[in-house]
Amino acid sequence: MNERNLAPFEFLPLTTDFIYLRLLGDYATKYDKNGLFVHRYDRLLWKREAALESWSLKIERHLAEVRNVWTFVSNHFEGFGPESAQRFAQRLGFELPLPSQAEQNATEQERAQLDLL
Repeated sequence: MNERNLAPFEFLPLTTDFIYLRLLGDYATKYDKNGLFVHRYDRLLWKREAALESWSLKIERHLAEVRNVWTFVSNHFEGFGPESAQRFAQRLGFELPLPSQAEQNATEQERAQLDLL
């Protein structure tokens, strides 16, 4: 999708009671010309404010018509999918807390125990 700052598609006609949106970004940003990783994807690298605004406005128009909105964000969209999802949710009026630093640093066993709580 070359239109990085636009939401080029509409959700019409609606055929379900939910909206499914995937914000993928540009996979070309993952590797350099030698095939080596360019980014670690642990923080926002480039903000796509116009794209988030455009998609949120389109979703807002249909919130009364749907029961759920499913939005998936890859790290390639802005460099850090979890924060991109959080920023997008905030535009729609929802709070989406990110894991605390302690949760991020937890071992696999500790994370499994947290899931049981």
